[in-house]
Formats: sequence, C-alpha cells, structure tokens
Amino acid sequence: FGRAAGERVTAFGYPATSPQRGEVLLYCAGTSQRAPEGEQRVPCDLGGGASGGPWLAGFDSATGKGTVVSVNSHGAGDGGSPMYGPTLGKTARAVYDAAQRG
Repeated sequence: FGRAAGERVTAFGYPATSPQRGEVLLYCAGTSQRAPEGEQRVPCDLGGGASGGPWLAGFDSATGKGTVVSVNSHGAGDGGSPMYGPTLGKTARAVYDAAQRG
C-alpha cells in the first residue's frame, strides 16, 4: 500500500477485444510512472474489459507470485497505451485489513 511509481510492474487482464473476447489472460510489463489525480500509469495496450486486473510488482512467472500494487482502471480513451491505475492508499488498506479479520 502507498507504493510510489517507478517500479517495474506486470499488468494482467481479460480484454474484450477481438480475437480474445475476454477469454484469454493477457499481460504487459513496464515501469510505472506517476499520473494526475493519485493515479499511476504503465505502458500497456490492454483494451476494454481488462479493468480490475492486478498490477504485480516483483512478478515471478515461475511461481505466479508478486505483490499487488494497483489494478487496471482505464486506458487513454483511444484504445492505446498507457493503462492507468490507482495508487492503493489508506482506504484500500482498511478494506484489506477488514477482509483479513473476516
């Protein structure tokens, strides 16, 4: 939580674009950058439908593990790069903590 932009992340999603039509998990990787309004951005051209997919820092393809640092929120509005995601702060931490208490 509260991780600053500037680290390598891998963003995952199931874009609804053709030919995958939401049936294939795709990903892109790059270095996150600060964006306006508390968001981050990463070079990524995942299309509509990829929203909610995780951004993992330290992703290890052999184990499938990494640390969630953001989620896909929206693209540039033209179907291209970059992908934007929120910086996970106090509210996200509170939700996580509540879920852990279950």
